[in-house]
Amino acid sequence: MKKPDTASDSGPTFRQWLSGVDDDRLSRIIDNRPDTAWPLSPGIGALAARLQLRASVARATAGLTALQLVVLEAAATLGGELHPVGSPEVVELVIDRLGAGGGSVRIAPGTVIRTLGELMDRALVYGDDEQLRVTAEAMSSLPANWQLLPDPGGRAELLDEDAARARIDDLSPRERRILDALVSSGGFGLSKDAAPDADPERPVPRLIDAGLLLRVDNRTVKMPALVRGILDGTGVAHQPLLPSPRCGGEGADGLVADAAAQRRTDDEGAAAGLEVTRLMRRLITILGEHPVPCLKEGGIGVRAMGRLARELDCDEITVDRLICLGVSSGLLGRGEPDPPPADDPGGDLLAPTVESDAWLATGLAARWATLLVGWSRSIWAYWRNGRTDARGRSIHLLSSATEHQGLPDVRALVMAQFIRPPEGIRLSRGELDEDLRFTAPVPASRIRPGTVDEILAEASWIGALAHDTATTPLRVLSRESSATPETPGPAVLAATGSVIPASVDTLIAQGDMTVLAPGPLEPELESELTLTADIESAGVASVFRITESSIRRALDAGRSGTDIRSLLERHTLGELPQNIDYLITDVSRRHGALRGGPALCYLRCDDAALLLQVAQTPGARKVALRVIAPTVAVAQAPLIQVLDALRADGFQPVAESATGASLDLRERPSRLRAEPRPAHTVSPGTDPTRTRDVVAAVRRGEAAQDAARKGRTATDDTGRVVQGARTLGILQAAARSNRTVTLGFVDNHGQAGYRRITPVMVSGGQVDAVDEATGETRRFLLHRITEVILGDD
Repeated sequence: MKKPDTASDSGPTFRQWLSGVDDDRLSRIIDNRPDTAWPLSPGIGALAARLQLRASVARATAGLTALQLVVLEAAATLGGELHPVGSPEVVELVIDRLGAGGGSVRIAPGTVIRTLGELMDRALVYGDDEQLRVTAEAMSSLPANWQLLPDPGGRAELLDEDAARARIDDLSPRERRILDALVSSGGFGLSKDAAPDADPERPVPRLIDAGLLLRVDNRTVKMPALVRGILDGTGVAHQPLLPSPRCGGEGADGLVADAAAQRRTDDEGAAAGLEVTRLMRRLITILGEHPVPCLKEGGIGVRAMGRLARELDCDEITVDRLICLGVSSGLLGRGEPDPPPADDPGGDLLAPTVESDAWLATGLAARWATLLVGWSRSIWAYWRNGRTDARGRSIHLLSSATEHQGLPDVRALVMAQFIRPPEGIRLSRGELDEDLRFTAPVPASRIRPGTVDEILAEASWIGALAHDTATTPLRVLSRESSATPETPGPAVLAATGSVIPASVDTLIAQGDMTVLAPGPLEPELESELTLTADIESAGVASVFRITESSIRRALDAGRSGTDIRSLLERHTLGELPQNIDYLITDVSRRHGALRGGPALCYLRCDDAALLLQVAQTPGARKVALRVIAPTVAVAQAPLIQVLDALRADGFQPVAESATGASLDLRERPSRLRAEPRPAHTVSPGTDPTRTRDVVAAVRRGEAAQDAARKGRTATDDTGRVVQGARTLGILQAAARSNRTVTLGFVDNHGQAGYRRITPVMVSGGQVDAVDEATGETRRFLLHRITEVILGDD
């Protein structure tokens, strides 16, 4: 009988290799595979098991570059999943395949060796130069039919896309059926005609000769990736196998930051961000006054979207983006608002949340930063609104069909390509695709067509990108992405504040009834000016227009003509133009000639003729208005209803308090409690301190297990195992001397185990000790301790 292979013949096991690596490599493995570090591993065995879990391996392979995947595939092609292979063989195979058929990809042996080291630092390849193995599940975790390593040299290697398409078009129906069958079966097939001596007139040899199939052995054929991409419709895109200068490849030193271009980018990004902030503020105001009913499935109807677009004076795509951004930022939500609207139809409504009030009270930089963070976490694919699903039903915004749980990861991946080049360096659309296919080919292969274009459009809209360049806030936000998932951190706030011009409290009033704000306004001044004037041109510098209706709007809100004039005079450079002053005087003189009070209710007017005219209107009859004196009338309706009825008839009454002061009787805006935002799991970042703690815990746990296997048991003078009262004495002595020991014990489930501990207190039949593997304090019952093992000093 043949003896089984020894460990030396087949190379070390994964656990044996992991236990033999030094602390530097173990730290790099934990940094590259942070999902395996928590909870703290009790030893090498547990860490090795975690590193080989398929879910963890899949996360690791998803982060590999194209070159790393090619080297991993080469090791697997040589049989590294089944037996050890040598690194020289891997180097030779990679160089041969990349340069086959006159290819232009030239790679140095040192680059392949360095890439093997990077794979070892991710625990996807293990062993040494002479005995390399591919970690279990590494290749299985890749998508079906995955292949980046070029096929062996042959006619297929000489084909380009045009030639391959031409040869496919010239195939006979039988040959085409063979190729179609291979596409559906994964690209591999068995045929007796695969042998070199087969009849050359048969279909399979003809396909091999045309380069549309490759001979694997005498019975197996394989379809080249180029041909499979043409036939299955996935397309044939150029796959870069070496990094570009933007990704740190050759020529990277030639990319120099362009400070002037970055300033232009930040200026344009700030202007876009401020416009989105203005529109969000307006949307909150509109929805606070008139919440929008939601459909049964939670979406927003077409009519409601059209009404919002008209009120915001923008297109419906902008409304889609604003609503999704508001929900993801916690400023909008769906539910039953308080107070409910007068025409409440029942069911859920889209309305602002209570968080929106705090957002409105902050400065422009904080508002924009909050929106940027919400955008980076948004799961809403707004571009699906208006499309049809598989059943032919229309998709509505905020319905489940517009949810895309993986969208934050896709967005972060796309934005990472813009952050990689130095500041001010532009990244074209073609360069973006190339960098995505090199830096993250596995995730890039799963992105749906059109998603990247929509992400780029939204990023430019919110000011994260401008001129195909990352703005400073985006760069800072990407660095802080794992720190605060819902609120902007100090660095993000500082970044948005650095690119937005300083707030101003000075206005420039002009004779054409316009008011120029030369920069972002202070929040209080912005609120008052928006109430008094209509915005005509938004941006970093805004233009407002004063009209009769805008002044009446301010008067209806409780401002007097004196208040409006004082506001403008206090903040206007120079004198207030006379035509603006005259308009304010004229409108305020007519607006408020009628005075109403809360007595269920009364109207008073110095002009008796006007009061009689009012009493004869349809609105007066509706609220049962009755003149009781030449200048006084009463009504059988609440004051707010009387004022609304008279305004509908063309009059401009105002409310007053008992002392005659003007009142603002507008209804309180509807608000919702903040809607819970969908949680998005963020991979833990690398922290040197945390990594050292994990390595130390693994080493302590392994030392405890080694001590349990090889240590010496505490014995008495006759050499018997220490138990009973002697065990108690040994533990008490260890506590006094602060000495670390290993306990053998049985847990509550009857399972035997060992722990490396430092006793702190021994009393009352129990031992309180510090667990060296976790640093936590644990309690052991004396009657469950089976042995005490004294470790080496």
